[in-house]
Amino acid sequence: MKYIPFKDNIMKFTTLYILLFLLCSCFEVQGQTKTTLITGVVKTESGEFVPHSTIFFSKVKQKNRILASGQSNSKGEFQIALSVPDDSIALHVTHINIEPVTISCKNTSQKIDVIVQERVTQLEDVVVKSPKIYANGDTINYRVAAFQHANDLSIGQVLQRLPGITVSNIGQISYKGMPIKNFYIEGLDLMKGRYGIATNNIDPNSISTVQVLENHQDIKALKDLKPEERASINLKLKSGVKGIFNLIATLGAGLDKKALWNNELIATYFKRNSQLLATYKGNNTGNDLGMELRSFDEGGTKYKTATLTEMTMPGTPVIGKRYYYFNLSHTATFNQVIRIGSNGELGLNVAFLKDKDKRNLQSTSTAYLPTGERNIVNESINGLLNKRIGYGTATYMLNNSNYYIKEQLKTELISTHGYSNAIIGNQVNQQSKMNNCLLQNTLHFTYRTSNNHGIDFFSKVNYEKRPHQLSVSSNLFPEILSDDNMFQHVNRSNISTENKIDLLSALVLGRLTVHPFTLFKFSADKLSSSLQQYQNDISLNTTNIGIGFTANYKLGKTYFNFLLSGVYRLYSLRDHLVGLLSSKQKMVAEPSLSIKYRINGFHELMFGVDCGYSNPSIETLYGNYILTNYRQLSIYESNELFHAQINRTNITYNYKNIISMWFAGVDLIWANYHPEVLYGTNYDGVAEKIISRPTDEVSNSYSVILRSSKGFDWKKTKISVDAKYTHFESPLLLQEQILRYFGNSYSTNLSFNSSPFNWMSATYSGGLYISKSKMQFGQSTPTIKTLKSNFTMDFYLPEGINLRMKAVHYYNNMNNKDKSFFLGTVDINYSIKRWYFSLALDNIFNRKVYVNSTSSDLRENTTVYYIRPRIFLFRVRYRLL
Repeated sequence: MKYIPFKDNIMKFTTLYILLFLLCSCFEVQGQTKTTLITGVVKTESGEFVPHSTIFFSKVKQKNRILASGQSNSKGEFQIALSVPDDSIALHVTHINIEPVTISCKNTSQKIDVIVQERVTQLEDVVVKSPKIYANGDTINYRVAAFQHANDLSIGQVLQRLPGITVSNIGQISYKGMPIKNFYIEGLDLMKGRYGIATNNIDPNSISTVQVLENHQDIKALKDLKPEERASINLKLKSGVKGIFNLIATLGAGLDKKALWNNELIATYFKRNSQLLATYKGNNTGNDLGMELRSFDEGGTKYKTATLTEMTMPGTPVIGKRYYYFNLSHTATFNQVIRIGSNGELGLNVAFLKDKDKRNLQSTSTAYLPTGERNIVNESINGLLNKRIGYGTATYMLNNSNYYIKEQLKTELISTHGYSNAIIGNQVNQQSKMNNCLLQNTLHFTYRTSNNHGIDFFSKVNYEKRPHQLSVSSNLFPEILSDDNMFQHVNRSNISTENKIDLLSALVLGRLTVHPFTLFKFSADKLSSSLQQYQNDISLNTTNIGIGFTANYKLGKTYFNFLLSGVYRLYSLRDHLVGLLSSKQKMVAEPSLSIKYRINGFHELMFGVDCGYSNPSIETLYGNYILTNYRQLSIYESNELFHAQINRTNITYNYKNIISMWFAGVDLIWANYHPEVLYGTNYDGVAEKIISRPTDEVSNSYSVILRSSKGFDWKKTKISVDAKYTHFESPLLLQEQILRYFGNSYSTNLSFNSSPFNWMSATYSGGLYISKSKMQFGQSTPTIKTLKSNFTMDFYLPEGINLRMKAVHYYNNMNNKDKSFFLGTVDINYSIKRWYFSLALDNIFNRKVYVNSTSSDLRENTTVYYIRPRIFLFRVRYRLL
């Protein structure tokens, strides 16, 4: 493999670091402006404080050029920081009960007491509105009532309309293009990363404000010592719901070709020192209950084992899951957090999911071979998968300015079993079973002294076991396997620990702060399998011992964060069947650099570069056959202890204007991958074999991402646009040959929502995707173009009656027929006091199948999915308490 020598790698990285440092320093010298902090109080001529007045600074002769903004607190006090080169600036104060005031002042840190004149506002013909968005320091506040629609049932529906915030299809919340770190309710972390349960079940009428906490270091003892790039979200409750137990029940019944039901029970109880959220949900109408249980916690559950053999189930199309999801599902969750003292928390999170998923499809798969030929497979599959998931998390946390202690114990149990029948000329019956047990303990301890020294210790211990099996009624590999039937058993287990200790502020030289650290990681993996005469029994022990440091340096408005670790890695692979032991050791240096330049309150630039190495995986080190699925065998002949080097560089520009409700950004990303081994496929009719080969090839990808989100005061309007272009060039192992293939993809997404009239609102979301790839010296795959559009209109009729009409359109140019596909939904609902009634007609055109075509990795797939027929569903929702 053609690695850059270690010495040259470090020299080049150091040179790049110095050049960037000098470049940013030049920017700072040429355009550096001091940060001005202006404080004060707003009060009337009679001396009464004016709370919640809007305060902003502008250029003296250009009032529309907003430089910074904020709001006075309940005592009329304000504190606003701004960084502009002007010698003089203008201070503006407005409020419904005062005459607007403008004051010219010097651009220096000072205290200004603003004396205002009271006024009486006639409200007969005037509707007075508070700002939709306002900022207090690094906290952005969204007033929920300004973005809420009449028939919203959860706060998650409101979050999708907030400028600058995006919610993905799986429910993950992002800000400035990055997923949020924490999700709080009144400052408490109730959900521990599984915040989809909260966003889908908390009544928006209970929430007054959604807060985005920028630069929020959740560990108080690390404040100003370790920066935090990702934002967090906090929900502020209305005072009237605190200390009130709420219980909401929903009963639903309907009909397609059989009886349908959809029921819910939601309990909430929020106090200053304790919070409770418990739910039960069940349905057979296509609602995916497992989506709410996803964990978005950065330190959340990450499985150390993988499933190596399983039955082939019909894949999932791009249309909404409720259209193709023939289910029978139940879920129950219990989430509680109690504040202990002024800085402690004790939390418990428990959930259970039982799910039955039935699918049916017909597909044609085409693989482009190096010879110019095509390998075509036609198959029809129907299957049933039963799944049970249970998890529990107990957390204790103490968080103050000197100490941080977090002790968390997690357990998770997953069980799946089912059958699948495939027809590929003859019928092949499959049955599979899998059980996964996980137990994980995490301890995080931080101690900080008065002079900012101390330690930051993190430790995680993980145990996981995953036995699973697959039985197949036919043998598609008679030249390898002798029996008519195939039975594969696999057992995977892992015991691992990760430990790291930082010495806080061990070295301070002016603006430079250095935190040295040491780390120790150990992982013991085992894999055993049996398939007739082919057996595997191997174990892999991985040890990582390293030292390094994190260096922080601040120069004006530029912040540098440099990390360098030197790690000794030792790998020991033992084959217990033949008594063979092989080992490999390596010293690696993994540097990373991030630079953040805050131009002013509106603009910021960020640069990042890092280099890392992946560890060998036991899943790609076995030397005897494993039946991956009914028509795929895998074996890794190059089962040596290989590494892979991964390099990544990104440049980000962010724009934020609270007053105009405009958030935008640009991301430039380059990724470089140096594998020492490639994994690929050999096709032989319907049968496939997974193989591996050593390589010195390199993979590169380049991406440009544009994003913009703009809110308007006019009619609750928000427009969001994002676009992405990616070019990649990568090696591909196919039919024993290593090929290079290239590709380009383009995607853009647009969302729009508005309430042009009091009696109507409209929402649109759509996405266009274009992709094309080709071999270096071969044929190209056809260009794929897909378009997805969702359009919803809500009509708010008299007497509490609402009508919702939704149209969905999918376009795929590779489909031979049905290039365009339409679905429709009509929902009429009525609310009165504690009652909410809904009658929905879904799939009003009664479409029976959906055709979808895809193209990737020199493969095409055209699939016909059977979807749910027309559905009638009547639901009653009642607030019991």
